[in-house]
Amino acid sequence: MAKDLLFEIGTEELPARFLDPALEALKGLAKEEFEKLALSYEGLKTLGTPRRLTLYVIGLAERQPDKTEEILGPPVSAAFDKEGRPTKAALGFAKKHGISVEELKVKETPKGKYLCLIKKITGQDTFELLPEILKRLIVSLPFPKSMRWGVHKIRFARPIRWLLALYGKRVVPLEIAGLKAQALTYGHRFMAPDPIEIEDFISYVRLLREAFVIVEPEERLARTKEEIINAALKVEGEILEDPELLRENANLVEFPYATLGKFDEKFLALPRPVLITAMREHQRYFAVVDRKGELLPYFVAVNNTKPSDPSILKTGHERVLRARLEDANFYFERDKKTPFAERVKELANVVYHAKLGTLYDKTKRLEALSAWLAKKLAPEKIELAQRAAHLAKADLVTELVQEFPSLQGIMGREYAKLFNEPEEVAEAIYEHYLPLAAGGELPKTTTGAIVALADKMDTLCAFFGIGEKPTGTTDPFGLRRSAYGIIEIILARGYSLSLSAFINEALKLLDEYLEKKPQEVLLEVKQFLARRLEGVLASRGFEKASVRAVMTVGFDDPQDVLTRLEALEKVRKSPDFAALAVGFKRVMNMVKKLKKALPFEEKLLIEEAERELYKAYRRVREEVWPHLEAGQYEKVLGELLTLKGYIDRFFDEIFVMVEDKALRENRLALLQRIAKLFLSVADLSFIEEKL
Repeated sequence: MAKDLLFEIGTEELPARFLDPALEALKGLAKEEFEKLALSYEGLKTLGTPRRLTLYVIGLAERQPDKTEEILGPPVSAAFDKEGRPTKAALGFAKKHGISVEELKVKETPKGKYLCLIKKITGQDTFELLPEILKRLIVSLPFPKSMRWGVHKIRFARPIRWLLALYGKRVVPLEIAGLKAQALTYGHRFMAPDPIEIEDFISYVRLLREAFVIVEPEERLARTKEEIINAALKVEGEILEDPELLRENANLVEFPYATLGKFDEKFLALPRPVLITAMREHQRYFAVVDRKGELLPYFVAVNNTKPSDPSILKTGHERVLRARLEDANFYFERDKKTPFAERVKELANVVYHAKLGTLYDKTKRLEALSAWLAKKLAPEKIELAQRAAHLAKADLVTELVQEFPSLQGIMGREYAKLFNEPEEVAEAIYEHYLPLAAGGELPKTTTGAIVALADKMDTLCAFFGIGEKPTGTTDPFGLRRSAYGIIEIILARGYSLSLSAFINEALKLLDEYLEKKPQEVLLEVKQFLARRLEGVLASRGFEKASVRAVMTVGFDDPQDVLTRLEALEKVRKSPDFAALAVGFKRVMNMVKKLKKALPFEEKLLIEEAERELYKAYRRVREEVWPHLEAGQYEKVLGELLTLKGYIDRFFDEIFVMVEDKALRENRLALLQRIAKLFLSVADLSFIEEKL
């Protein structure tokens, strides 16, 4: 009979950012373990708070199923001599497995007859397997940072303080890091710290809730949201929406209690982003707005403890925030005394990277690369792009951004407006950092898009140029994010841009810093961008085979790749496409190993099927070239579809690999030309269509 498994790892407080990934990893690792051991279950979920990671498995089978295993031995021809007596090979195989030769079977295989042992393996009891399973779960959980404590060799995000492990009503005999699993858990550290005896999952959730611990993450999130909304309603306000901050607060507490605080109205004169960041960044406070979305002089803090005197808690939060706002106001007023443009020269005192010069050096490259891009993509924006690039990094040396680093770009926009820079320049200073993450906001202005592309390409080429490439687990300079941003901006704005030309221009500006040959860096950066392009296209729902078919023939212009891909996906719906793909594959099989283009002579076409194919090819070639020039790939593919019947007839009636070398090479030359025409759009040999 199946039983439920309840497993809890009790710890010191985990960082909020560790919690969700740890619970997801715990779920995945548990599924892998049970699948590997053939242990069936009805359901599996994870729960957790800052002080516990919990796995709950519903209906976990009591034992593994029995199974039989076939073990092949030597071939029968080698297992017996001419008289039918077992040889050393047969005797050795039988002895190895503790049986007699007579007990072995003969199995027919594609390679012939072999001796075979049919071994019955009895499944183990789940209760006996669980200690090692749970140990493996503990030591396998990944964390951004882990630690050791006491004399224990085990590493974990924070010290483990207790273990609860119940299979049905029985305590699993698990022991690790000096701790033995029990049927005990612990409530809220301050409001109910005593041990709690647990019988099953239902009592676990109920008794913890009574002990001021909401162990269900989504329930705790909902309660946190309810608490902060109700707190803001006390002043007829609303919480400024911030899902990330809400999740973080819910993962910081076991039993949320919200406090409404007030700050001096004079601080409302600060730029809105400064106020919000001062509340959010260090204190994790929520901003409060009125129904029009304007900031009110209030904030909401989420606490892990409900105090006997809430006013003391409120006063404490207000005192802390006032200090932060006083600092922000002081730095803001100081920053305003220096014209924003004068900050640029201060960048010469800030090292960008030990091998890549200063931020001023990067700024000069950014100006030049932005001007080059603007000339190609939007000539009317050259001056604005250069000005935005000139000022893009200036806010990094302001006191306010040094105090609140997340305001980079945001304060650049504010200071640019304050000192009367053009509106589009101010927006571009903020937008050149976008997107901040996959799926994030993209630049809305043309100038912002140009400077963002230039900044990201300079970053990519600079770090690849000194050998600082991302590894499988690390990307300290955010190069994947930069590459993703380049691809997303190009596709979103429909820019036709050669990646090779763009990379080359960036490398020219970096020439004095490069530690590798420019051509080598070019290939590495281009391939890196190609992988991001594949990922972006896949995320848009395009089939992997179609993406490969299009990118194999060229990916230098990402927008052109997208256009060809969209055309291919539409034409794949044609009833004739499957047969065309098969025909093209036959063409490619004939020509793909040829090392050079073969000469072609029409007079050597002696069979009607090959003459007709050549005529059709010439007609289609004339039709498609204007469409290729215009990027009308759907029309190109539509014309190529008309070759289907001619290609089919050619392969039905013509033997290509004839002994006559001139005829053979001429037929291959014709197929080369047809293949080249198709490859102007996609390599259809990657498409697996069913006829």
